[in-house]
Amino acid sequence: MDPRDNASAARSCLFILVIGAALVLIACVITLLGVAPVDILPEPTPRAEDQRGTVTPGNSLTLAVLDVGQGAAVLVITPGGRTLLADSGRSASRVEEAILPYLDERNIDRIDYLVATNPDQDHIGGMPALLETIEVGAWVDPVVPSTNQAYARSLELVEEIGVTPIEARRGDELDLGEGVTVDILWPVDPLLMDGSEVSRNDNSIVLRVTYGDVSFLIPGDVQGDAERALVELETNEELKSDVLVIPHHGSRTSSTADFLDVVDPDVAIIPVGLDNQYGHPHDEVIQRLTFRDIDIYRTDLDGMVEVITDGDNYRVERRGKQQ
Repeated sequence: MDPRDNASAARSCLFILVIGAALVLIACVITLLGVAPVDILPEPTPRAEDQRGTVTPGNSLTLAVLDVGQGAAVLVITPGGRTLLADSGRSASRVEEAILPYLDERNIDRIDYLVATNPDQDHIGGMPALLETIEVGAWVDPVVPSTNQAYARSLELVEEIGVTPIEARRGDELDLGEGVTVDILWPVDPLLMDGSEVSRNDNSIVLRVTYGDVSFLIPGDVQGDAERALVELETNEELKSDVLVIPHHGSRTSSTADFLDVVDPDVAIIPVGLDNQYGHPHDEVIQRLTFRDIDIYRTDLDGMVEVITDGDNYRVERRGKQQ
């Protein structure tokens, strides 16, 4: 055979082998992409819990923003076991489903301060059920005019049971034991008006809870007018807080830019109901918080949100939505 024919045949064989190898490689890649087990693919990284340093076990204070739907209920538990509950959700069912189970879990059989930040149904509705179910030391109230039946019933029960009533005004303090400070920053007299009527939202009780170097602001439903007044009254960074419970469920009428700048929180927790009729939280509020690099937690998405602190550091934990 002519040597040139041998060389040609060799080249042909080599070409066929290269093509065959390429086809096998392509087939393997396709197979891997199509049927490879999921565990060889990168899994999504879950959102890490927010932690500012390491919290020392024991001697910790907990602030829990409970998941009561479109309403509010914020519980403070001190290292000494003292308690403050600001608001109760809109109904007895919210108390039974969200508040009492958590109190039982924490072995709490007494609320030292039951705070009605304002007499609207989504804040006051569960108060009669609480007053009828658990021992309450003091009732804290902004004392603003209201025709709400749950509010009226709560006042009746406070008198009948013998709970100590406290009219909340700026400059007062609530005693939650050694190392914990609870300042009432709002309302002030004369109360703010909404047209010809006293404003329920803008005269909400505003509390600042401080334990060591960590502070929390619980502002009820205050809106722009009250926020501006609070900023004007600001002295010695009394509004400055690490954690802000967002006022009025994230309504655009609250969480104004100047207010957020003065409070300067690292963490914002929005008590809000899923798919609520008001569209809370409004996009404008989320944008204001995001622009300031404030970490956002929402009870409609995260369920109950707890902040645990030893007075130096704190961590944020989400309990998840109840099924």
